[in-house]
Amino acid sequence: MNQLHWMKNPWAVGRTTVQCQNCSHIFTAQMVNCFDTLIWQEAREILDAEDFFYPVCPQCQSQTEISYPCRYIDRELGVAAVLIPGIEGQDTAEASGNMNAYMGRLAFPGMEHRVVGNFYAMAEQMRIHRHHLNDRAVQLLKPFMIGGLQSRGFEVWNGFFTGIVLPKEAKKMDDTVYFSLQGEDPAVYTEKVYQFNIYLTNGEVVPHGINDTAYRICMNILKEKGLAEDDGLFHLYDLSWAIDIHNSLQQS
Repeated sequence: MNQLHWMKNPWAVGRTTVQCQNCSHIFTAQMVNCFDTLIWQEAREILDAEDFFYPVCPQCQSQTEISYPCRYIDRELGVAAVLIPGIEGQDTAEASGNMNAYMGRLAFPGMEHRVVGNFYAMAEQMRIHRHHLNDRAVQLLKPFMIGGLQSRGFEVWNGFFTGIVLPKEAKKMDDTVYFSLQGEDPAVYTEKVYQFNIYLTNGEVVPHGINDTAYRICMNILKEKGLAEDDGLFHLYDLSWAIDIHNSLQQS
């Protein structure tokens, strides 16, 4: 699915210039300006596949990651996201004010509005809402896993939600973090597991999971912070935001 010539939504497709990260060859690739599921049924499928933003260099056949401003609109799932490359890690209060001053016209009544910094995060929003999860709680799960990997010497760039797994038996799964509210409780091994791809700085991808008790703990954190309900404005909820929330809990 690296090529998009078959897409049935030509008004949403443009061209972008790409420089190959392997051989430096400059070529053009197709880009999607708007993933609107109302008029483009394949939008979720393309976004979920992720390989559409890895065009193949015609000279050396290597894949090169691309990023550019675009939108994702999903009225059925109730989410609209705007991709602004490189916005990750910005001051959330200042960024939120600026975003809503300039992007209020892009809002839809009754929907959640998000700003993301890359296609991984845009696809993550689609998956989170497809599973009817709270995206702030999902972000708060990441430091639990990433912190553990860092303590083992891994250098981590980021992590993104990929889906949910239901255990077939009450058995501890590898590369999974388990939280329990009752000490050593075997019942946690029967809980659904939230799956993530953790991206290391060297480009390696490490699959990781965390159990439902951890998600419920994060929901309680949001309630304590008054962040469980959405206000309909554009917000940047990313790893930096999640780390700040966890740090604030340690300081209080």
